[in-house]
Amino acid sequence: MRRAPSLARRGTPGRYRMIVPQKKIRLKQQDDGYWVAQSNLLPGVHAAARDKWDVLVRFQQAAKVHLRALLDTGRPIPEPFRSKFVLTA
Repeated sequence: MRRAPSLARRGTPGRYRMIVPQKKIRLKQQDDGYWVAQSNLLPGVHAAARDKWDVLVRFQQAAKVHLRALLDTGRPIPEPFRSKFVLTA
């Protein structure tokens, strides 16, 4: 199984752009050892992984997919992310 790139092991992500600032992501370790990430900036978006750093990468990927789905379906983009997208007619 291929591992996702790690944010911590490589420092600042080179080609990987963070959609949600890391300080806005809440991490919690479950009783079974898994980490769960979520943010109030994107309600309903969350990720889980065994590794603390992998969960951050998975959360960023989930956030990107969620925002893309909002764009594709014409639903409003949450305020904190509106400046990151260029909307064309």
